[in-house]
Amino acid sequence: MKFAKRLMMMVLAVAIVAPMVGCSVGATRQDNRRMLQRVARFDTLMLVDDIALFAQTNQVLRTSRWVVD
Repeated sequence: MKFAKRLMMMVLAVAIVAPMVGCSVGATRQDNRRMLQRVARFDTLMLVDDIALFAQTNQVLRTSRWVVD
């Protein structure tokens, strides 16, 4: 019974800690900044398409090279 409790506690500890340790463990501050800038750039590029999707227009916008179907 003690073994099962210890095993369960170890499994729970790994389940809690595992999401905190991700792919960015080895990333530097510059890598994180570059990734955030990239995400922000793509968000601004797709803003026009997001507005079109919100407005429920059926035509493809010619002002943006990004197409949202």
